[in-house]
Amino acid sequence: MNGRDCGLRNADCGLEDGSLPFNPQPEIRNPTSRPCGGPLPGALGLVIGHWSFVGHWGLVIGALLALVAPVGTLGQDEPVPPHVEAAIDKALDWLSKTQTSDGTWPHGGGSTTAVPSLAVMAFLARGHVPGQGPYGELLNKSIDHVLSLQKEDGTLSAANNNAMMYEHGISTAMLCEVYGMVDDTRRERIERAVARSVKMILSAQRLPDGRPKPMPHTGGWRYHPTAGDADLSVTGWQLMALRGAANCGAAVPRSALDDGLGYVRRNAVPTGGFAYQSGGPANQARTGTGVLSMELLGQHHTPEALRGGDFLLANPPDNPNHEFYFYAVYYCSQALNQLGGKYWAEVYPKLRDNLLKQQDPKGNWPGGGGQESEAGDAYRTSMAVLALCVPYRYLPLYQK
Repeated sequence: MNGRDCGLRNADCGLEDGSLPFNPQPEIRNPTSRPCGGPLPGALGLVIGHWSFVGHWGLVIGALLALVAPVGTLGQDEPVPPHVEAAIDKALDWLSKTQTSDGTWPHGGGSTTAVPSLAVMAFLARGHVPGQGPYGELLNKSIDHVLSLQKEDGTLSAANNNAMMYEHGISTAMLCEVYGMVDDTRRERIERAVARSVKMILSAQRLPDGRPKPMPHTGGWRYHPTAGDADLSVTGWQLMALRGAANCGAAVPRSALDDGLGYVRRNAVPTGGFAYQSGGPANQARTGTGVLSMELLGQHHTPEALRGGDFLLANPPDNPNHEFYFYAVYYCSQALNQLGGKYWAEVYPKLRDNLLKQQDPKGNWPGGGGQESEAGDAYRTSMAVLALCVPYRYLPLYQK
């Protein structure tokens, strides 16, 4: 099968000619990566999934993974210390015990699909998979919950506030990650859901009449799909979603990615870091978002990204009372991994160790400042786990 046989074809997404049948950076499709959520080692060292949709590499990956050891030992370029691994497992145990009957977690801020989607990715980041091992049914329940809330227009959110496009991007990224891990029935549902989701993202990048948004907002996204402006935070999640969909074989137009990257660049601060909107100040969360967006879409070690790395060297995300501390540790850990070198070696250990100090003995991360104090323990715990699991490099979306 080629990439377009996975159910995310032009006919499904309504995409125009000149689109990309897979991610524009072919180096991510190699024998050591897992495109589109390909098979992971399950909690018992088993291999699951349907990998025919990724063609030759899927067969290679499946054969390689059949020989590997259980969770926590696959491809550890950066070994995870035992005390960190124990903290991660305690957090996942806490999440497993606090999931509600409908597949979500207690949360605030008007969220409907973002928290269960982040929690699913937290389990995936440790090597757990839907339908397998101790958390298999938990993951299936959350996936089903997210799918059940998709609207007719493709929006993966039941929110009607500023959380809508955040939730949509996060949930689309999650569904792309699990696509190759689930059973046939769920996979077919995810195919249809992601096709509609991608179409909605591409539509929301422009004005309702189809024209580009005015400068400096051209190419970006905002809280609502009909908004005429944009911000870096929402844009980052939509670009992650498009990257994940492209990994699954969706034909994502090159123009959409180029326009999105153009918007990210306009938010680069000349002295280092990235701003929420053009002309604004940099902070850690925005800088992590900007660096990661550029790196994952093939703009490796650009001047803007390296100045962002220098900003994080001078301003590491180490203040748990900061309004967006957990958002920052999530994005910065992924960005530092992409930059590597001194950025990873000098900043990530500080980020990790400071984060571990905030964990409650029960396994969750309480507290948080500003909006994150209202978001709930499940949100904060999922973001913390995602940051701590970066050295495993399990999630295909974030592989170099």
